Amino acid sequence: MTKPFAPKVFKLGYIAMEVQDLQRTTAHYEKVIGMQNSTNSNNAESYLTLGSDQQNIILRQSDRKNLACLGFQLQPEVMIQELQKDLERIGVWSQIQSDAQPGIAESLKLEIVPGVILELYKTSEFHISGFSNSGISPIRLGHVAIVSKDAKTLSQFFTEILGFCITDTIGEGLAKFMTCNRDHHVINIVDVPEDKIHHLAFELADRSDHVGACDFLKTHGIATKWGPSRHTAGHNFAAYHHDPESTLIELYTDMDQFIPQLDMCEARPWHEFHPMRPRDWGLDELSAWETEFSFNLPEG
Repeated sequence: MTKPFAPKVFKLGYIAMEVQDLQRTTAHYEKVIGMQNSTNSNNAESYLTLGSDQQNIILRQSDRKNLACLGFQLQPEVMIQELQKDLERIGVWSQIQSDAQPGIAESLKLEIVPGVILELYKTSEFHISGFSNSGISPIRLGHVAIVSKDAKTLSQFFTEILGFCITDTIGEGLAKFMTCNRDHHVINIVDVPEDKIHHLAFELADRSDHVGACDFLKTHGIATKWGPSRHTAGHNFAAYHHDPESTLIELYTDMDQFIPQLDMCEARPWHEFHPMRPRDWGLDELSAWETEFSFNLPEG
């Protein structure tokens, strides 16, 4: 690597989305995905959690589908006030918020490009109820992929300001995979002239859970659009379906673990290259097994 790996954040905490049918979409995440609906929810907002976090998915009633914000947890040594000053010096507007989300006393709100708002927070209270025993029951929120006409500016901010590392690209840089921890990717940024969430991803406990998840989706009349199959970028074993708002949801296991000090992923028997270093994959290489699916995954 050309510089030390010292990201300012270490975790994707939550994704907030505006939806047109709050009741139906909340029911999907609660009854199908298996999330718990927080007591902070009301007629205009739903706060849903998988386990110990106060919220992993926030849904807000709106007249259009939209990404509201992404919440990332800051490293313990990063001070919000100092980060705000650093951002001000490079011309990035930000605002310190109090109690912007349940369980988060203080956060820094910033809009990098129009339509992409980040909330960076130090600490969050724990959700004491634990995991649900219903639905698919993933173990955590893993990553998010967003499509942006300002992808280059976004990518530059995540790498140069927040300290993310690019671990792979697809389509000669059309999509960039970046991490702030050991997971191969925490965010994907896709360079297409529109603005939307491409997909959000939940990690399952075991690869065998994919069978049960696909069967469970089928019993609820929900089609698995792509997979289960192993990706090339990240080598996660993945399957995708749509929520009621046609937002793509990925369920995955086996994500590559990135070693920034060596600029490579931990070796796995299914890797195509040894060592497995960051590389550009073709748009025709989405499945490591070369399986062809009728669903157009890049378009979502």
